[in-house]
Amino acid sequence: MRKSFLMNSFINSIKEILRYKKIDKVFREIVFFTENNNYSFFFKNIIDSLLDKQINVTIISNDKHDIFLKNNNKNLKVFIIDNFFLLQYFFSNINCKNFIMTTPDLGNGIINKSPFAKNYIYIFHSLISTTVAYKRNAFKNYDTFFCPTTIHLKELKDFFEGEKKEKKLIKVGYPKINELKNFKPQIIDKKNKILIAPTWGVDSVVNKYEIFILIEKLLEKEFNIIFRPHPMSFEKDKESINKILKKFNKYENFNLSKDKNNLEVFYNCENLITDWSGSAIEFSLAFKKPSIFLDTDQRIRNEDINKKSEILSNTFENICRSEIGIILKTEDYENIEEKISDIKINQEIYQKRIINFENNFFYNVKNSLEVSVYEIMKLYEKSS
Repeated sequence: MRKSFLMNSFINSIKEILRYKKIDKVFREIVFFTENNNYSFFFKNIIDSLLDKQINVTIISNDKHDIFLKNNNKNLKVFIIDNFFLLQYFFSNINCKNFIMTTPDLGNGIINKSPFAKNYIYIFHSLISTTVAYKRNAFKNYDTFFCPTTIHLKELKDFFEGEKKEKKLIKVGYPKINELKNFKPQIIDKKNKILIAPTWGVDSVVNKYEIFILIEKLLEKEFNIIFRPHPMSFEKDKESINKILKKFNKYENFNLSKDKNNLEVFYNCENLITDWSGSAIEFSLAFKKPSIFLDTDQRIRNEDINKKSEILSNTFENICRSEIGIILKTEDYENIEEKISDIKINQEIYQKRIINFENNFFYNVKNSLEVSVYEIMKLYEKSS
């Protein structure tokens, strides 16, 4: 069975590579890569807007169930290359003008750079720091960046200072927040519904005993819990997640969410609790509600930075914690109900703080999607 699957994947990927080589050059001007549907959902509004303006778009996906396969727009071409080795070969040789991704570590081993791709563009899918939460050279090989905030732009400027080839840092903003603001699902009862949305990896709270204490306290107080691990956690923290589910799945007011598009789950919850996930920033800015941040060690993936480094305090996710939410120490889990009640009582104060924070740090608060599309169209017109 597995051999058959691998053989089909291999054959289909070869067919897709050959099909790409035959496409008209107008479809090589703007090319997107999405690892899976998590990132296809992230790009969706940008790509839909480009198609509405009759801009030719090509999508390379690693997901045979990619949402764009259902789109029959004549200006869109979708290629599914889900064989890992052939995808590496394809990346090493792809011929295109502008290659748009939201995947870090370009050219560092997994996703190779091609000498035939002119401009590699990075669009942020998360608002966490570029200096701490990713490996040191995660962004080194990109040419152009769509910067969401003043902090991200400064981090990149500092990192690339002295480089021979100048990087293009464009002040764009973060379209996902606008998408969340404009999202209008059916009205449901959010009362006492808490979203727990941790980050992933070794430093994630899903791998620590605190998560059990927190969930137990919330269940004791009869809160309805939606537990939504980061999509990467289902791969990297699988054992820990299974332990959590084994203990709490028996409770009616505990539910697991695997929703790849977090619009619904965000909207359906009254409060969000996280350790260091960037999703909390999106939640607070979109709905003007403070997030609850657990007082755990910051997630560090940059091998040059230790837990005592002064750099940590200047990262975007660290600045956010006191500006758009409250920090909850482990000893305060006992008083979680009071903390949530305080948020409700002081809602207007928190709203003003969050609005000020957004205006002070983010580019194009009201129209970041339009700016993103405009900047891509400029690249398209320039290369045509």
